[in-house]
Amino acid sequence: MENYRVLVLVLAGLGFLGFGLWFLVDPVVPLAAIGIRAEGPAAATEFRAFYGGLELGLGALLLAAAARPAWRRPGLWLVLAANGGIALGRLVGIALDGVWVPFFAYALVWELGFAALALAGLRGGRPQA
Repeated sequence: MENYRVLVLVLAGLGFLGFGLWFLVDPVVPLAAIGIRAEGPAAATEFRAFYGGLELGLGALLLAAAARPAWRRPGLWLVLAANGGIALGRLVGIALDGVWVPFFAYALVWELGFAALALAGLRGGRPQA
């Protein structure tokens, strides 16, 4: 079970790091892919900070959790809360706004998938100290 927890934490951490770096370097490209325009330097800076910086921080914390046995269960809670919260927000937005773009399907598979993987890791046996 510990190997499974480490794998989930590492994959989720790398995913957050990858998206964080992408948004930090050039937020216009990933946003344009789903129809969002970052107009002006202030918008680009805000997207870099929130989508880039926040995801980099989450990714780094998840990788640190993978390396520390005592942090693994809390790290899985973070994976569950972050991905589950993003998926919930996306689903509410889809329902309220009546909008759908193909990117949402990929994002929901990722978000709900990692939430489920984290939940499975949390439901497994207690870690050996």
